[in-house]
Amino acid sequence: MGDPSLEREILFLRRVRDLSHLLTREKDLKSLLGLILDAAIELIEAERGFLVRVQGRKPDGGYRFNVEVARGFDKASLSGSASEVSRTVVKRVVEGEGIGLVTTDEGGADVLDVSSVQARQVRSIVCVPMQLRGEVKGVLYLDHRFSAGAFTAEDLPLLRTFADQSALAIETAELRTQSEEPLPEPAPPSEGPESLGRLIGRSGPMRQLYEEIQRAARTWDPVLIVGEPGTGKDAVARELHEQGSFPEEPYQVVSCSAGGDVHEAIFGSAERPGALVRVGRGTVVLDEVASLPLETQAALVHAIQERRIRVSGERRERTLHCRVLATTSSDLRAQIATGRFRAELYYRLDVLRIEVPPLRSRPGDISLLFDHLLEFTGRRLKLSSRAQRLLLGYSWPGNVRELDNEVRRLASFGQPQVSAQQLSPEIREGRGVARARPAVSGQTLEEVEQHMVEAAIRDCKGNKSRAARQLGIPRTTLYHLLKRYGIK
Repeated sequence: MGDPSLEREILFLRRVRDLSHLLTREKDLKSLLGLILDAAIELIEAERGFLVRVQGRKPDGGYRFNVEVARGFDKASLSGSASEVSRTVVKRVVEGEGIGLVTTDEGGADVLDVSSVQARQVRSIVCVPMQLRGEVKGVLYLDHRFSAGAFTAEDLPLLRTFADQSALAIETAELRTQSEEPLPEPAPPSEGPESLGRLIGRSGPMRQLYEEIQRAARTWDPVLIVGEPGTGKDAVARELHEQGSFPEEPYQVVSCSAGGDVHEAIFGSAERPGALVRVGRGTVVLDEVASLPLETQAALVHAIQERRIRVSGERRERTLHCRVLATTSSDLRAQIATGRFRAELYYRLDVLRIEVPPLRSRPGDISLLFDHLLEFTGRRLKLSSRAQRLLLGYSWPGNVRELDNEVRRLASFGQPQVSAQQLSPEIREGRGVARARPAVSGQTLEEVEQHMVEAAIRDCKGNKSRAARQLGIPRTTLYHLLKRYGIK
C-alpha cells in the first residue's frame, strides 16, 4: 500500500491539471465562470462557492468587488450572493501575500469570530486569490455551514494553482470577445508575421504554438514544454520569458542531463546560491527534466508548492520569486510508471503544457526555415527542383536541428547551385513518412501520417523498430503515433 496522503495529493493534482486544461477550451465567458466555480466546489467538496471579481479601491481603503457567480454543491445558483460573502475575508486575501486563507489554520481561524460570518452560521471558509502577472484579479471564496473542518491548509496550494489558471482562462475568454480572432494577434516580431521571436513558421501548427506561448506568458505558473529532440523547445522557453512580466530579469537554463551536481546547480548552498535564487524574478529552465534525480524532484515539488526554497546550510527557507519552466522529449508518464519520475512533480509542471510540433507536421514551413537558416551562413544557395522536392518529402526525424545541420553542410560546399546528389544520403533515399506513400492529394496531413505509419507497420510485419527506421523517425515517436491513431 502506498502513502494515502500522497495518493490523495496526486489525485487532486491530476484533477487540477485536467480542469485547467479544460478551462482553456471554453470560449464563452458566462459558461466559463460557472464551470470554474462548479469545479472548485467539487475539487474540495465545499457546500457553496462564490467567484468574486475585484473592481478597484474605495476612498475609505476598502475594495469594490462583485460576486460574478454563486453556486451550491448541487450547481444551483444562489440568490442574495453578495450578502453571503465576508468583506473582511476578501480584503485580507486580496491584501495578503498570495497565500490565501483557511479557517482551520491558525492564520485564518479568527475570521469565524467576525459578526457577519457568525450571523450566516458559516463553520468553514477557504478563500484564495486569482492572480495574473502578480495582480489579484479576484478570489475564489468557498464555505461550509455544517462542517467545522471541511477544509485544511493542504487544500490551499492546489486551490491557488487552479485559481490562477482560472484567472488566465477568464482573461483569454474576455480577449476573445473583444476580437474576431480566437486570441489576440501576436505582437509584431522583427522578422515579420511569419515568425515569433526565434520561432519561424506560418503553418497552422506554428500559429497555434504562438497563441499558446502568448497565453502561457500571461501567468507565472510553471510550464511543461514537450517535444521531440530538435523541435525548438529552448526557443519556446526563451519566448515565454521575453513575453512575460519580467523580460529584463535573468534567464538561466540548467541542463538536468549534463552530469555533475544538478541539485546544487538548482538549489545551491549558503556559500553558492543556485539558479532558483540567483535569477530573482527571472526564469529558470530545467532542460530535459526527466533526468532529474528523485531527491531533487522532491525538493522541486516543495519549492513549487510552497514558493519556498530549502538551501543547504541555511536554517530559514528563502522565498521562490522566479518562474520555473521545464522541457522534455521523454514520456514522463512512462517514467512515472517505472518509478523514475515523481507523479506529484509531473502534475505540478503539467498544469500548463506547450507541445512543440515536429517538422514533419508542418512541411509548408521547410522552405521558409531553409532560407532563414541559410542567412546565418552568409551564403546564397539555389536548390534544383528535384533537391527541393526531396527536402519537402523528407520526414526530418531530427527536426529543425537536422535541417540546420543540412543547411550548414550544403553552404560549406561554396557552390551557389545545390543538386539532389549533394543532399545527405538519408534525404536522397527519401527515408520518411512522405516518401512512403506519394499519392496524398486531397488528404489532410493527419490522414497522410496515419497511412504512412500503417503501411510501415504492415511492410515490417509488426516489427516496430524496423518500422521506425523505415519511416526515419525515433522509436519513441512511432509509439506516440501508434497510440494517437489507435494502431495495434
